[in-house]
Amino acid sequence: MAKIILHIDLNQFFVRCEEIKNPQLIGKPVAVGGEGRRGIISTCSYKAREYGIHSGMPTFQAKMLCKDLIICKGDYRYYELMSKEFINYIRKYTLKIEQMSIDECFCDFTDVYNKFKHEDFLKLVKKMQDGLFQETKLKCSIGIAPTRFLAKMGSDYKKPMGITVIRKKDIKDILFPLSVAKYFGIGKKTAPKLERAGIKTIGDLYYSLKSENEEIYNFFGKFKDDIINQLEGNSNDEVESSFDFAKSIGMTRTLDYDTNEKTVIKQFYIRLVNNVIDNFLKEDMLCKTIQITYKDASCETGFKTNTVSKSFKDYTNSKDLIYAEALKLFESSFKNETIRLIGFTLKNLVPKHDIKVQMTFDNYSRHEEENKTQLLINKLNRETKKTTFMRLSDLKDNKK
Repeated sequence: MAKIILHIDLNQFFVRCEEIKNPQLIGKPVAVGGEGRRGIISTCSYKAREYGIHSGMPTFQAKMLCKDLIICKGDYRYYELMSKEFINYIRKYTLKIEQMSIDECFCDFTDVYNKFKHEDFLKLVKKMQDGLFQETKLKCSIGIAPTRFLAKMGSDYKKPMGITVIRKKDIKDILFPLSVAKYFGIGKKTAPKLERAGIKTIGDLYYSLKSENEEIYNFFGKFKDDIINQLEGNSNDEVESSFDFAKSIGMTRTLDYDTNEKTVIKQFYIRLVNNVIDNFLKEDMLCKTIQITYKDASCETGFKTNTVSKSFKDYTNSKDLIYAEALKLFESSFKNETIRLIGFTLKNLVPKHDIKVQMTFDNYSRHEEENKTQLLINKLNRETKKTTFMRLSDLKDNKK
């Protein structure tokens, strides 16, 4: 039996968060982004999009298109909290969740689906969508499909608050008539090139590749088989749950906009690292390997994913060590690419009681003190159900 994969995408997330804080913004042209000549629009309301404003656009250009545009600087701590509320709500229905960015996730609902008839399952999904809005005021679109790609295409199909089912037999009817620019993974630079080559729709792309059109076949190179598999419903259907700690703990996040600015990417990465380490420290585990994932947005034939990793000599749960090595790995691996997405993962995890740590006389006292401090911090945070307590060094890092 095919899997039931959901892709849940929060609608105009940053703007929606600002609307929740200030309902007077609802229905107005609003954008979240930076001011000044170098400011960039991260996201904008549907009203603002009517003026041609879009994410990644320079703020000064957006203001030229709409003189009444309201610019919000962006409260990213608040957005992170709302994102956690989003994931915590979805966890009421399944723990098989892979969060892809601050405002989207994949879920494996196969086990849930097996408990319901088809009509009842769709009612359940609608109940989940409505319940998320009632509890958090966040709006979402949902794609339901047997693969990740089709589920992602489904969540993009109807916005806001849409629910779209795409089965294998629906691909030609739903996806093939769409503009090739709607194909997930084809960038803004690539779509016009395909259109000039006569590839106007997703259907055109599929049939050109199947007929081995030499120009299009060569253009996509090794990615051609991936596209064919995606459009035949035979691509990836695995959801790597963030809560499956037996294998790894990690997060991947899409940046607010494609960029190669090292300072922007590093600040984003540091927040990601801290979140992953915080999740890791809640578990009685040790790790051996850290890994960074980059998705390069400058690649013309789809997004190129690169991973770099480093393994420690010994298993560890030292926050200071993991954090320091994570920064070193970033500094040594970032090559000024234009990045769309970045991820950080702790791998090769084992339960602490499975490893007998061999300590030398020199490192024993340091190790002992680090663990006493961290265990106390973890205990206090669990008791308060917050992350109020932290090391002074962490506070300094956050202020940076």
